[in-house]
Amino acid sequence: MTAHSAVLLGAVTLALVGCATKSDMAELRNTVTGEFEAERTQREALIAEIQELRAVLLDSLNVQQRRDITGRVDLQRQIQDLNTNLAQLIELTGQTQRNLALMSVSPVDSAGAPGARPQAGATDPVAVTAAPGDPQDLYEAALRQFRRGSYGTAREALDQFLAEYPNHELAPDAQYFRAESYAEEGNADMALNEYARVLELYPNSRRAPTALYKSGLLELRRGNVDDARTFFNRVVQGFPDSDEFELARRELERLGR
Repeated sequence: MTAHSAVLLGAVTLALVGCATKSDMAELRNTVTGEFEAERTQREALIAEIQELRAVLLDSLNVQQRRDITGRVDLQRQIQDLNTNLAQLIELTGQTQRNLALMSVSPVDSAGAPGARPQAGATDPVAVTAAPGDPQDLYEAALRQFRRGSYGTAREALDQFLAEYPNHELAPDAQYFRAESYAEEGNADMALNEYARVLELYPNSRRAPTALYKSGLLELRRGNVDDARTFFNRVVQGFPDSDEFELARRELERLGR
């Protein structure tokens, strides 16, 4: 529980047990509202800074496209990280907006008389989240869980996506992130199995060479040099136009082919 949530819960609890006057609650509400406003302002400033930096990186990416493939991949990863941070900040800012909306209603007034129970069916407006309404929403919800490190929850959402939309354009990405979730958990065997599924189900997708390259890296970390070399060779021989081609070629040179 955050400090703001604790303050809000304390305010409601005091109101319910009748230990705070309306003036006490108003003063507390004004204090918390001010803190929410300051927090929102700070996040909005951070969002603006990240958007500006992302624009600079995108310009750099355009310049790099005909030059160094490795540099381009690094820039793409930086932009992806910025997009992730930006999405999280925007989500937090929305959370602050909902908290401010909640604070605009007096806890005493909304709860009724001291000791009164909440109305049946009442929900916490901060905790309620909308169910995904389309494939894109479901996929993005899964990615949010993945980025938070909730890999099991992410896989559940990805499984649902793949079961309902196996032919969607995002299906290769969903299968790829299933593999990534196991890799992040340190479960190399399951990760390799799921990377193989990317090749089995979506052999012509942009995720296919990535899955091969990541499989090679996993085998290399486990000391299986021959298996790693096999994966890197599959990238070089089968996907010469992919971003991973140059990365795999360099690994092969380092390993002496």
